[in-house]
Amino acid sequence: MDFGRPQENGDGPVLASHLSGIGFALEHSCDLVFVADRGGRLLFANAAARRSWGCEAGADVKKILPDEATLAIGAAVEQVFMERAPVRVEWGTLGPAGPQSWYTCTLSPLLVDDRAVGYLSVSSDVTGLKRSEQRLRRSEQLMVDTQGVAHLGTWEWDVSEPTATWSAELYRIYGLTPESYTPTYEKYLEMVHPDDRPRVIEATNRVFHEHVPYSHDERIFRPDGTLRHLHTWAHPVLDEGGQLIRLVGVCQDITDQKRAEAEVQKLNADLERRVADRTRVIESSLRDLEAFNAMASHDLRAPLSVIDGSCTLITRQFTELPKGVTDNLERIRRSTKHMTMLVNDLLALAKVGQIKLGRSNVDLSAICYEIVEQLQHAEPQRTATVTVQPGLMCVADADLMRVVLGNLLGNAWKYSARVEHAQIQVGAVEGVDNPTFFVRDNGAGFDMKDAHLLFAPFQRLHSPKEFPGTGMGLAGTQRIIERHSGRTWAEGAINQGATFFFELPPPRPAGSMPPAAASVPLAG
Repeated sequence: MDFGRPQENGDGPVLASHLSGIGFALEHSCDLVFVADRGGRLLFANAAARRSWGCEAGADVKKILPDEATLAIGAAVEQVFMERAPVRVEWGTLGPAGPQSWYTCTLSPLLVDDRAVGYLSVSSDVTGLKRSEQRLRRSEQLMVDTQGVAHLGTWEWDVSEPTATWSAELYRIYGLTPESYTPTYEKYLEMVHPDDRPRVIEATNRVFHEHVPYSHDERIFRPDGTLRHLHTWAHPVLDEGGQLIRLVGVCQDITDQKRAEAEVQKLNADLERRVADRTRVIESSLRDLEAFNAMASHDLRAPLSVIDGSCTLITRQFTELPKGVTDNLERIRRSTKHMTMLVNDLLALAKVGQIKLGRSNVDLSAICYEIVEQLQHAEPQRTATVTVQPGLMCVADADLMRVVLGNLLGNAWKYSARVEHAQIQVGAVEGVDNPTFFVRDNGAGFDMKDAHLLFAPFQRLHSPKEFPGTGMGLAGTQRIIERHSGRTWAEGAINQGATFFFELPPPRPAGSMPPAAASVPLAG
């Protein structure tokens, strides 16, 4: 809007005289102040305006103001002259990133003989206030968004008023709208579940009379009849005299949480039922296993002993038997011995799951020394170098660890028998979280593609003619380590030896790392 054309009506000298009395105050004001006549000619600009706009008296106002101010002030000037009343507008300067500063401008008409001959413009810098308002609006919107995400509504009740103030999210939680519902205590109680209503009333009375905050779960019915679970907090606000003046509170919709809890309880109940059923099956299986053990201990081993004894008796009583008969009797005795070993190993494997675990500090190195000495005594003709790392310690069942090391060292001793310079090493793996031990040999080894068969019962990677055995030792080893919440695995290569590892949970308290290994050569 144009400010108008300069007019030669003599208003300038009149305005100059009119303004002489307040000139000092306007000159030193922090606001941007200028006076223009009806034609838009600048009659006065204070120091702040001159610094900002570089203007002098007599200039055309629309040429000295920023474009944004020209548009805002120019549009209001016509209204000022028309209504002869002050008008307030806002304008701001823009930069590359948006508004840089904001001003509130008040335009006041200057009257002479009841005639508007000019106007006074006072622009106050409200940039700080505007930015605070923007931050406040952003905070309010963030709070609204957060309440929606968290299903969290807020309320406030001035106890001197009959109604409360609810947030938009609280209306949504209750399935209501501000247009259809005015929050009052009585209407709120009508929505509370009848079973929860006495507890809500009691909590409200306490916060009113005793000023005790409350926090509880409650159920409400929405207008459409749906049930919602809420958690409500209320806090009293007191005046300086300790009198209650208002209540503030928060209400969270926890319906989804309650449904999830109910589902978890249902799953837990189903799981408990399944565990009970499974426990009964396991107990029944254990009873069957005990019956099998009793049967195997007597009904299987007893006939085998009779067969072996009968063969021995026949051989002793009949010294001139045909060679074919003698060979068959010897074959029968070997088979009965193998069957007896197999039954014994089966019984040992079955007992592993029934033995009650003991927990103590176990010196694995000392056990290894004893086992190696027994192996050497059984085969004094063998020459082998066995290296046992001193100070190998763990927390486990000592008797079962003896079985584990007996199986692993026995295998290493057996499968390295055909090596000219047999070497067996027992040690601990360094740089791992849990105690991990290994038994290594340079014997027959195995193909890694068959590693999954090593710990399976009755599985053997070599024929009985090459290396005798039942295939049950490693299965028992794995079962023992698993009962200690550990694990076993193996690495190897054909004719390059094998390494068997077993890992146990960390001891309490954790011990220090064992010292360096020491070699113990055993010569036949």
